Amino acid sequence: MTDKKKSIDDKEREINSTDNDGNPVKVIVIQPTAQHYRDSQVEYNKAFRSALDSGALLRQKLTDYMEQQGIWNEEKQKQHDKFVDDISKKEALLKGGGIRLSEAKDVALELRNLREDFRDFLAERNALDSNSAEGQADNARFSELVRLCILNPDTKQPCFPEQAAYDANATQPWVSEASAELANMIYGLDPNYDNNLEENKFLKEFSFVNEDLKFINNDGHLVDADGRLVNEDGRFIAYRTSEGAEKQDPEEVYFVNRDGEEVVSVTNDEGEEEWIQLSLKERKPFLDDDGKPVVVESSTEETPEDEEDAPKAENKPQKRTKRNTKDAKSAQ
Repeated sequence: MTDKKKSIDDKEREINSTDNDGNPVKVIVIQPTAQHYRDSQVEYNKAFRSALDSGALLRQKLTDYMEQQGIWNEEKQKQHDKFVDDISKKEALLKGGGIRLSEAKDVALELRNLREDFRDFLAERNALDSNSAEGQADNARFSELVRLCILNPDTKQPCFPEQAAYDANATQPWVSEASAELANMIYGLDPNYDNNLEENKFLKEFSFVNEDLKFINNDGHLVDADGRLVNEDGRFIAYRTSEGAEKQDPEEVYFVNRDGEEVVSVTNDEGEEEWIQLSLKERKPFLDDDGKPVVVESSTEETPEDEEDAPKAENKPQKRTKRNTKDAKSAQ
């Protein structure tokens, strides 16, 4: 398997990726020069002035605004500090050891959830910060550095001659990967950040997760955090036979719900996919020899609206359901 990223020297990285259509793309990412930084500062200044003119807040005013809007206050700061303290304590537990492996696994899972909750907690504040005048200017500066430092490997010229060309291609996979690599080069970000988190190091060491940090059981099957079998898409699955499970035979796989009951995919009236328990799936009608549905007459008789006017019930045997006479003749 070819590496997506290859180091050419300390100042260059080769990125092998794809475009939105899956076509291979190779580019070079270079360390910004002093001239690149000067050019990007021009874009920073333009964006900063434009942001101020449009009413964007300065960062120093942002705290006051968040307090006025109830986005950040003393109580939120206490929650923030508690998150930091709880994460630190659980990291210390995993680093120190000396507890049961099962307990340590629970700590690692709690730590994963804590970090996710902490990211969600900070999301609104971070979004506001990126929309401040300085935040918008920072984004403009980085975009210009990306434009200048992603090069065609054949010509060694920028892939994007102007910012509009970069903006039009910013969502391409190869652009995203190259941008991430440039950020690593500029800011010294750890490309293995997730792998180096204390909980993930522990889970990998004791084979609770694979190299992609997905949960696995003792047989190497993908599972969820509670040990239920899942596929690559995270859907619950089961195998028809123990042999199929042992070989992880895809022909033996069927979908189940959280309780292990088999489910099937159906399309509802709105054209949306739904998963329903197999035993609850509506049976399709049987067909006659002409391929038309066999209609069974209902035995339910109409009930008079006024019960006082209804005739007294007689002890007659209940009318049996009978087949459609037309269908009966065709069967002879």
